[in-house]
Amino acid sequence: MLRFLLYCLLTTSFSFSQAKFTVYFDTDSYQLNSSELNRLDGFLKNKELKFNKVIGYCDYRASNGYNDTLASNRAKFVIGIIEKVTNQKQIEIDSKGENFEQNSDLKLNRKVEIFYEELQIEKTLPKDDKKDLSQQVSTAKVGDKLVLKNLHFYNRSGIFVPESRPILQELLQIMKNNPNLKIEIQGHICCQIGTDIEETAKVRALAVYNFLIENGINKNRLSYKSFGSSRPIHIIPENNEDERNENRRVEIQIIAN
Repeated sequence: MLRFLLYCLLTTSFSFSQAKFTVYFDTDSYQLNSSELNRLDGFLKNKELKFNKVIGYCDYRASNGYNDTLASNRAKFVIGIIEKVTNQKQIEIDSKGENFEQNSDLKLNRKVEIFYEELQIEKTLPKDDKKDLSQQVSTAKVGDKLVLKNLHFYNRSGIFVPESRPILQELLQIMKNNPNLKIEIQGHICCQIGTDIEETAKVRALAVYNFLIENGINKNRLSYKSFGSSRPIHIIPENNEDERNENRRVEIQIIAN
C-alpha cells in the first residue's frame, strides 16, 4: 500500500509539471518596458494557459529591504496584466528579492518568472434535448435536475472556455427572472471510480456558484456540491467518449421555485 501511494504521488507530480515564462525589467523599475510588454502580451494571447505562480526577483544592488519591495511590486505588476488579459484570479505570488543565485549578467536577475500549464479543452456534452434551459426550468419541479448544456472547461480545471458564456448568461438571466428560484449546483466527473483526488467536480460546481454571486445573485439562493464519480449516467468504465462526456457534467437541482 505504501509503495502504491508513493507511486501515485510521484506520477501525479509528474503529470502536473509546469512550464515557465520569464519577463525582464529595466533597472529600478517595477513596470515592463514596451518591448517586454509586447512579448508578454503575445505569450498570453497565443496559448490556453492556467497560471499557478508568479515570482519576482531583483539584482543585488540597493538594500535588501528595497529589493524585496521592488521584486514584490514586479510580481504584482505582472499578475495584474495576467488577470486583466485572462480573467484568472487567485494566482500564487512570491518574491525572492536578491536572495537567489545571481547571474553575472545583472539584467537577467531583474525578472519575473511565470509558472503555468498549457490546457487542453475538455467539453461537457449533455444528451440531446431540444428545450433550452429556460424552458426546462419553467416546467421543472422541486427536486428535478437539469444538465447545463454546452458548459465547457479547460482540462482538469474549473476555468470556463469562451464557449461557456451563453449557458452561463442564460442561467444568470433565469435566476434574475425567477427571484424565488433556489438551486444546488452539482459537479460530476467521469472515467474513475473512487475519490476525486483533484476535486475537479467540486471546483467546477464552485466556479458556477461564484459566477452567479459575482453577477449579483444572492448566495442564499445557491449551494454547490460535488458527487465526484459516484452518480454516473453510464457505468464506469464507460464504453466510449460519448458516455464519458455525459458522465462529465455540471447539473442544477431545483431546491425551491
